[in-house]
Amino acid sequence: MERLRCTTNFYEHAKQQRLNDLKKIIGIVSKVSITAELLAGARASSVADRHHFDLNLSDILDKSTQCKRNWLLNVIAARQRFERQQANFEGIQTLSIANSKLIKWMTTGRAS
Repeated sequence: MERLRCTTNFYEHAKQQRLNDLKKIIGIVSKVSITAELLAGARASSVADRHHFDLNLSDILDKSTQCKRNWLLNVIAARQRFERQQANFEGIQTLSIANSKLIKWMTTGRAS
């Protein structure tokens, strides 16, 4: 019975150690991701989303884990939204150029 208790304690301790190690790794990854996003800066986001970059790195890292996670998710979502908007704009621009060329061809009979 004593041997079983020692084995159980060993596994419980090992499980707790792995959990603590995982928390440290998540903390490091979070800091690296936040730093990377701040270094990328507000240029890669729309004007409406640039307020996410009002804080500096130390201010963000001093926040709670939940706050840092939310900040990071908001910045990632803002960047993805901006990329979609840019792709849509480029598509509209390409379509507009094609339409202009078609109208010119239809009115003048010459391709440009």
